Amino acid sequence: MKKIPLFDLKRQNSPLEKKIFKSWKKIYHNSDFTSGKETDLFEQEFAKFCNVKYALGVHSGTDSLIISLKAAGLKYGDEVITTPCTFSASSDAIINIGAIPVFADIQPDTGNIDPKEIAKKITIKTKAILLVHLYGIPCDMNEIMSLAKKNNIKIIEDASHAHGSLYNGKPVGSFGLAGCFSLYPSKSLGALGNAGIITSNNKKFIMDARMFASHGIKNIETKYVHHVNGFNELIDNLQSAALINKLPNLNIIIKKKLEIAKKYNEAFKAIGKIGMIWPENVLPSIYVYSFQTKNRKKNATHFKKAGVSTGIYYPTPLHLQPSMAFLKYQKGDFPNAEKFFEQTLSLPIFAELSNNEVDRVVATIKKLHTI
Repeated sequence: MKKIPLFDLKRQNSPLEKKIFKSWKKIYHNSDFTSGKETDLFEQEFAKFCNVKYALGVHSGTDSLIISLKAAGLKYGDEVITTPCTFSASSDAIINIGAIPVFADIQPDTGNIDPKEIAKKITIKTKAILLVHLYGIPCDMNEIMSLAKKNNIKIIEDASHAHGSLYNGKPVGSFGLAGCFSLYPSKSLGALGNAGIITSNNKKFIMDARMFASHGIKNIETKYVHHVNGFNELIDNLQSAALINKLPNLNIIIKKKLEIAKKYNEAFKAIGKIGMIWPENVLPSIYVYSFQTKNRKKNATHFKKAGVSTGIYYPTPLHLQPSMAFLKYQKGDFPNAEKFFEQTLSLPIFAELSNNEVDRVVATIKKLHTI
């Protein structure tokens, strides 16, 4: 019995091999490696996809966060409210620009940051909220945007899991000052290496972001005049070429993954259990399919015996990571986040899963009641 993987990048990328290699060959012969029309086109098309005016390609999702925080004017000692339930890139970005991450607990059903908990953490030092649309489920944007407006706080959306997710019909990455996307290979829109992209409707912000991402240079005519201490973080033309070939398939990928997620949810419902949860007013772009279980180890063993891979996204909330020890948080500070990550388990979900593989996962879910 062949094992069903969590992801299969070979199946995802193989159909586009000829198109991508053709694009790369053209770049090779033109020597347009670092920038060019492929990058310009990708930025334009991704901006359209997110229904925003501007987009800026960068080296990674982490870079998109760092550059956005810098371009938003965050300074040393400023406080940024964020979630403990995510990958470390969000808190790393805050710390690496000299700001202070202030964690707020999550909603126990979705794993997303709770607006009520955000409100409790706002101080005169709070300059931004860096929210994360975990697993592709949009945060409660109405409540968060209302809080931000009331307190004059900037919103940075980490949409690295949520390419194409909609909240009340509006794409994530279009609500705040900036939308930050990872284009890591396993993402629904993945590069063939590291890449990321920033979205915004604010022209000054995106110009400042480009300046920070290119050594503080404002324009090519004055390329040796550095207005700020910047970085070398612009996306390269090879990754842009790959991504512009993959972008037209993104809506198909989103639709297929959502169909699979709904089948898994139906299987859980059939045995009186709860699968992945998202609010009725969102249309999620599922990155990973995760459900909550009090018997994670037993469940994982059950799936393993059936040849179904599982994963844990993520094992430890950020406030309990060794890298965050200097913030003096303790176990019990964010009970919802701690419980959520203690009980989360993920199942295979990618658009290229065969019907037979999906059926096998569904059948294995339906046998969970026996353990």
